Formats: sequence, structure tokens, C-alpha cells
Amino acid sequence: MSQPDDQPNQSDPSNQPQGDLANELRELGQQLENAVRNAMENEKAKQIQKDLSAGLREIGTQLQSAVESLKENPHIQELVEKSEQAVNQAQQSKVTQDFQETLARGIAQLNDQLAAFVTRIRSEQDPPASGPATGETTRLDPEDK
Repeated sequence: MSQPDDQPNQSDPSNQPQGDLANELRELGQQLENAVRNAMENEKAKQIQKDLSAGLREIGTQLQSAVESLKENPHIQELVEKSEQAVNQAQQSKVTQDFQETLARGIAQLNDQLAAFVTRIRSEQDPPASGPATGETTRLDPEDK
């Protein structure tokens, strides 16, 4: 008796990994979609975003005011000129350029990890009301149970 073409042959191990991989990739895509949708619809996230935006605007206003008052101080103007000279000399250094590139890569990795963390937290805090769109979820990070 032969099996249908759309189901992997359980006795043939060469078909199993491809089917598992395809299923896991499909599940990953669905989980990512759910996480993004959940994060976008989360009212708490919207409120936090509004609060954060207002706070950042206030900080910007205060910093702008502080900078304006500092610009008028002659000692600060002299310090700024000396600092600009030092920065220009440092930027020409190969060590400084290497440091900047390494720092940029590190920050990019940190941003990626932070984005994943925020998505995971939001999806755990506010599960979709309609229930899961797929079967049971297989956690990829077993240490975070």
C-alpha cells in the first residue's frame, strides 16, 4: 500500500528532516506574524509608546534649552573648539575607526536582541483572544520556560 505524496514516508528517514524543516519554518513564520500582530495591537504598548514619545520630546526641549545657554558661555566656546580639534585628530586614527566599526556592530546586535526580547515579552503578556492560529507552540529557547 503506498502513502499519499503530501505526507512524508515515516519509514524513509531521508524524507523526515525536510518535512520537519518545512513544518518548523512554516510554524516560525506563523509565530512571527502572531508576535508582530500582537505587539501592534497591544494597548499597553501603544500607551508606553505615547508616554515614551512625550518624555523624549520633553528631554529634547530641555537639552535644547541647556545647549542654548551653554553656547553663550565663552569658556564653553573655547572648550568646544579644543574638543573639535581633538575629535578631528582622533577620527583620523585607524584604531578609532576600528573601534567605531566594532561598536556599531555590537550596537546592531544589541538592537536585534532587544527587539526579539520586546516581541517575546509582549506576546507572553497579552495572548491573542481568539486562541492560537496553529497547534501547540514548540519553544526554541528552552531555558525561558
